[in-house]
Amino acid sequence: MSEEFDAIIIGAGEAGTQVESMAVPAGKKVALIYQDPYGGTCLNYGCVPSKFMIHRARIAHQVRTAARYHVTTSAPTVDLAAIVKEKDARLDKERNSMLAEAHAAKNLTLIKGRAQFSGDHQITVEGRTLHATKIFLATGQRPVVPHIVGLAGVQFYTNENVMNLTELPSHLIVLGGGYIGCELGQCYRRYGAEVTIVQSNIHLVPNEELEISKVIEQAFRDEGINLLLGYKASRVEATEQGIRLTVQNKAGEERSVEGSHLFIATGRQSNADTLNLDVAGIKTDDKGNIAVNDYLETNIPGIYAIGDANGQQPFTPACLEEGKVAYTNAFGSERVKMKREAIGHAIFTDPEIGSIGLTEQQASDAGHDIAIQVTPFAKVSKASLIGETTGFIKYIIERKTHRILGCHIVGPDAADLVYDAIMVVRTGGSIHDIAPTVALFPTLQGGMQQSAEALLDQVAPKEIEGPLVTAPTHHRRGANE
Repeated sequence: MSEEFDAIIIGAGEAGTQVESMAVPAGKKVALIYQDPYGGTCLNYGCVPSKFMIHRARIAHQVRTAARYHVTTSAPTVDLAAIVKEKDARLDKERNSMLAEAHAAKNLTLIKGRAQFSGDHQITVEGRTLHATKIFLATGQRPVVPHIVGLAGVQFYTNENVMNLTELPSHLIVLGGGYIGCELGQCYRRYGAEVTIVQSNIHLVPNEELEISKVIEQAFRDEGINLLLGYKASRVEATEQGIRLTVQNKAGEERSVEGSHLFIATGRQSNADTLNLDVAGIKTDDKGNIAVNDYLETNIPGIYAIGDANGQQPFTPACLEEGKVAYTNAFGSERVKMKREAIGHAIFTDPEIGSIGLTEQQASDAGHDIAIQVTPFAKVSKASLIGETTGFIKYIIERKTHRILGCHIVGPDAADLVYDAIMVVRTGGSIHDIAPTVALFPTLQGGMQQSAEALLDQVAPKEIEGPLVTAPTHHRRGANE
């Protein structure tokens, strides 16, 4: 006999616990199935521990480079073991608090184990059979481990265990130049390790604007990070000092790099393959992600895939929003679509990256007639005052309506600054929602207004003539609307 529930949630990460936090107070009988460690990727292996580690590395870097501000210091000594111990204690505290709260919730049945489909809307876990008309698949992702000759014979790390190292690598080889490889590669360089990043693409963070990739590449080289761009790993072998990685470019040229530790950051893949989806008839895409529509519905009515498991936007804010959208569509009185264009993302390198909407290339490919403004941080007073002038603010707007199509920032506090544009994109607004403001001085936020004003001066100069604060608000959506 199967146990009946109103909802079964598989996965206790951001997306799954978001559904649970809505369903349980609404009186739904809920089963939440999870595997250790409780809390998903963000808490255990992603955002929380990585930003903790990155912050401490930034402090070390600031001390090490303080002389540029005419401040004399001794070289910093990094106690990596103490940093890791503090990081682990914080994670344990947050995880235990979440788990205790879940155990105390009424109408919530917590089950630790591996869940699989065993029939129509039927799940088997730890010898129990559960059934619900509404099932939420929030099983997350795991690191991709590429097929490399010799890899099985050497020790390597992923984002799930590299941040547990208590002794600093003498030379960390990072395989992969996406956001994970770049964030943690720079982090360990700032702790004092030699770092080499091997990237198959000819640019780091290749999904960002090309100009952003170039800024990051130069910043990394300036910090002494070795970059091998356009190279793929062909084989790896153990040495007395650690490992030797042989890489090859498209021309067939080989190079070898020797290091003490190998960190693989070549991407992530959905855990959908652990669910026995064929039994339920649930479809996946060509990358193995659970296929969903704009309502987060799979091809089987009543079954939703949310968070990293669907591979759409594997970022914490998107996962939380997907949980809300899926719950509303499952139990609400109306159906709502996932509004993905209103969700931005950030990469916590230094300089930081903050982004929302279309890149210049994407906007052009979509047929938009666009106008662009790029404002270097060197022209932003606050950035100049604090000596953080690397990078720029870039707006992309539709020329006729002045609607913001994209905003891409690389520079100090970019992840915070991009929020201005996120708010405007969410409401379908235009550059007029930012340009006619009077920004505080001196602030980095002022650079957002400064750049927006310069763009509006390109496309509609009369709109910013005269006082800004007293300008009629009904004119701020664009002259042609």
